[in-house]
Amino acid sequence: MKKTPLYQQHINLNGRIVDFSGWALPLEYKSILLEAKATRNACGIFDASHMGEIEVLGVKALNFLQRLLSNDLSLISPGQMQYNLITNSQGGVVDDCMVYCFADKFLCVVNALNKDKVFSWFNKNNQEGVKIIDKSSELALISLQGPKASQIIFDCLGSGAANLDYMHFLQGQSQGRAYLISRSGYTGEDGFELYLPWDEAGFWWDEFFLKGEKFGITPCGLGSRDILRIEAGYPLYGHELGEDINPHRAALSWAVKDSKDFIGKEKIIVGQEQGLDKKRVGFIMKQRSVPRQGYPVYFEDKPVGEVTSGTFSPNLDQFIGMAYLDRKQSQVGTEIMIKIREKFYRAVVSKFPFIIPKTKKLASKGV
Repeated sequence: MKKTPLYQQHINLNGRIVDFSGWALPLEYKSILLEAKATRNACGIFDASHMGEIEVLGVKALNFLQRLLSNDLSLISPGQMQYNLITNSQGGVVDDCMVYCFADKFLCVVNALNKDKVFSWFNKNNQEGVKIIDKSSELALISLQGPKASQIIFDCLGSGAANLDYMHFLQGQSQGRAYLISRSGYTGEDGFELYLPWDEAGFWWDEFFLKGEKFGITPCGLGSRDILRIEAGYPLYGHELGEDINPHRAALSWAVKDSKDFIGKEKIIVGQEQGLDKKRVGFIMKQRSVPRQGYPVYFEDKPVGEVTSGTFSPNLDQFIGMAYLDRKQSQVGTEIMIKIREKFYRAVVSKFPFIIPKTKKLASKGV
């Protein structure tokens, strides 16, 4: 397994290491449930250095990405970022990503599992002759999430970083060390993501712990990260997203801009106009059992869909999940049954997401 630059910190904190997309990462430290609660109540710190970073440069970089991505990058300016879907010719999703807009380039942050696939896809479709650089081995990524995150960032990096607007970023220096920080995250909490030189990640991790101790900073692993993103209704590639999943079915229509051309646009529109057969929804278990990916969903003894993600939420004290259901059964309040190990358990389609996002402020149009 590959190791992030924070591997030794995880060992020192007694992190339980697992294989995640070929990376040695902590599943948990003391408790998955306690880590999820700490993030909602104070601040969780996450190692996301396994994520892929791909830089796109050149005078036609915007034209190139506009053709490969579903959202409209012309709506943002340097210093802003945007959620995007990289779509294939059939209207499915190659990957989802965050795109950072600079004055002279773009940085696409992709899932670790798909980094090589995306890099190959970009090069295969490079009609504009842009420069495409894999920066993944150079950049570490640390995420601070939760209501106390801004106070820790203020103490470590000052007011400029701490007062960033949601989905904005800046580059700076502190103690002679360069960083890029954005107000963003994958938890539904107010939070920050910091991109750092690979060999300086350990310094900053320790610094955040030193300054964050009085604010209740807690190291968090993959387990709590999954709980938090499910509570927030965020999709995960390989669960809610895939090569054969239309963005409209995934409830991501807001990230698809029909005002421009991009790969797969016609297929996506046709799918929407013909009426997508299934829809991504959230549900709450009425009986205590953990729903897992692949478990079948029934309505009046008929199969109507499949669970994509599920967990126990310590913040809601309920078992929750996401599923793709037939549209007729996707309305809030619909009673469904989930088959778990040959037994049927009652559940109900719920309001979605499960928690109200607490990001600093709503993103501007297009972000």
